[in-house]
Amino acid sequence: MELKNRLVRSATYEGMADRNGFPTQDLFRLYERLAKGGVGLIITGFAFVTPDGKSPFLGMQGIHTDDHISRYRELVRSVHESGARIAMQIAHCGRQTTHEAIGTKPMGPSAVFEKSLFVKPREMTEEDIERIIEAFVQAARRVKEAGFDAMQIHAAHGYLINQFLCPHTNIRRDRWGGSLENRMRFVREIYKRCRKQVGDDFPILIKINGTDNMKDALKIQESAVMAQMMGEMGFDGIEVSCGIMEDGFSMLRGNVPIEALLSEWPMYRSKGLLFRFIMKCFGRKIIKPPPMIQSYNRESAQIIKNRVKVPVFLVGGITDTASMEEIIEKGDADYISLCRALIADPAFSEKIRSGSREPSRCIHCNLCGAYLISRPLKCYYGKKIEANPS
Repeated sequence: MELKNRLVRSATYEGMADRNGFPTQDLFRLYERLAKGGVGLIITGFAFVTPDGKSPFLGMQGIHTDDHISRYRELVRSVHESGARIAMQIAHCGRQTTHEAIGTKPMGPSAVFEKSLFVKPREMTEEDIERIIEAFVQAARRVKEAGFDAMQIHAAHGYLINQFLCPHTNIRRDRWGGSLENRMRFVREIYKRCRKQVGDDFPILIKINGTDNMKDALKIQESAVMAQMMGEMGFDGIEVSCGIMEDGFSMLRGNVPIEALLSEWPMYRSKGLLFRFIMKCFGRKIIKPPPMIQSYNRESAQIIKNRVKVPVFLVGGITDTASMEEIIEKGDADYISLCRALIADPAFSEKIRSGSREPSRCIHCNLCGAYLISRPLKCYYGKKIEANPS
């Protein structure tokens, strides 16, 4: 896969699919703006491979039936005509969802309580594991048949594959847990079978955490070993991110929009007055996200880059053009992945190409993320927000 530049739109949840996971015209328009805005590769917001892997957030894309192929084929054609390549990110949320979203009890590698959504999952059986692996394989087939240029497996941010990799969420004592090799088995099986399904020439990318930012979770030393193993398996590119939902917004950094979370997230709206009062007064001190710095996953990407022979994508708070150029020139990463910078300004890539050295307009207020549970993706900074009818 050849790209026209080193700027990638990192997978970003858009909330622009219908109740069955089919992309809407709003998503078509968003991707057309991004493509015309100059980005080389668009990675879609993650798509669920089975209905029990849906997110509690509004309008998640699906890739769980063959009926989706023709609609995505139209989406791919639209992006290609607008001048960009497009990859689909596929995922299963595991324990990072709710009963209300999927109609059944969430599951994970182990029955470890999820603190941000107040969910205790059931432990997956061997039958569950086999079923989900096969679901990833069939999703990969559909991605290729729909004409996407590549696929990306989501193994970061606390979703199911990350849950298998992470010792905090995987406390199994069978062949799927314990040692690093055992915790890698789930992603290894998914990759091996997906590769057999799509062939050697179709790019398969993966997104991982350099660190989970929790005491008993993944650290960069272990993640670097895992990344090396992934490169040796045959993954064609590794995107380096960080954090899981319950660690307190470390995957985003910047402001923690407590008021928006309390007003929009059902699991917080349902809490009593005392909880809401404490969170309004002390929420930022309780959550304590790491400080916002430019390209905050750079050190992790650099360590991983030194251990792998495949392209490395760096995401995380990158808004300054000079920093992007330095990262590439020093060889700390091969591609710059942008998320919030392109929410604030979908044409940011074209501005860079035309010679602008102005940073993105994004101030990392994170309102875009807070409102995603009930509203479509957009930059909400400075905008009047109407009360949520739900």
